[in-house]
Amino acid sequence: MTITEYLEGRPKWALLLLGALLFLLVGAGDYLTHANYALEFSAFYLVPVSFFSWFIGKRAGIAFALASVGMGFLARLRPALGPIAYWVALVWLALYVCSTLMIVQLKRLYEHERELSRIDPLTMAENRRALFEAATRARSFSDRHLLPLSIAYLDLDDFKQLNDRMGHSTGDKLLALAADCIRKALRPTDVVARLGGDEFALLLPQTDKETAASIVSRVRFELDRAMQEHHWPVTFSVGVVSFSPPIASVPQMIRAADEAMYAAKKRGKDRVEQREIGL
Repeated sequence: MTITEYLEGRPKWALLLLGALLFLLVGAGDYLTHANYALEFSAFYLVPVSFFSWFIGKRAGIAFALASVGMGFLARLRPALGPIAYWVALVWLALYVCSTLMIVQLKRLYEHERELSRIDPLTMAENRRALFEAATRARSFSDRHLLPLSIAYLDLDDFKQLNDRMGHSTGDKLLALAADCIRKALRPTDVVARLGGDEFALLLPQTDKETAASIVSRVRFELDRAMQEHHWPVTFSVGVVSFSPPIASVPQMIRAADEAMYAAKKRGKDRVEQREIGL
């Protein structure tokens, strides 16, 4: 986890407090260096201005750009300030505001790219990275609140034969439709991710064995109906594992669901293998 990701997870009041502390430290440094050494310190106001622009927003960034200019005036307060002082303040204000606008735009681009890096472009489902991040958060929440957590691993039976016989375009269409069907059957808090090829994982937070079975039943119903409508001879093998605290690591959870899915395949495909761990 980067420091940016860590800070983005902090409450707003904590960010405001940290930003205000940065602003006061820079203001104190500006006053001391100007009073004792007559050194220019104004560039360091870009630190709190950038902080507020990134973590709080454009309005906060502009507000602290104005505050930084005001603090600079206080640090240089003399009986008479010449016209040059006001010109310098205007130049610094322009720099702070431009920095705010650029940082806000950079954050938008950063969030857009981060979103794209977590989405499978074919199915628009989450990818493996996004699944691991969501599962890590769900696992932590379940452990803290002593709540169950379920993961389902779904594989398309005989997908390779259909892909070879009907072409990759049909296979791609089938995968995209399968992802749509799964999303339709899930709750808003659930996550569907494509792990590669014809395999999907379903993260079901705060879900026990019985609820997981009900959700997976809805998923299979939607998938089977879509396959019948398109006359595609594809079925689905699903492994479902429900965990209770203390919950294993995310890789261990995924592996357990994967093993359950392969057990369903060995039993003849087109079925569900359900297990419990830690109960």
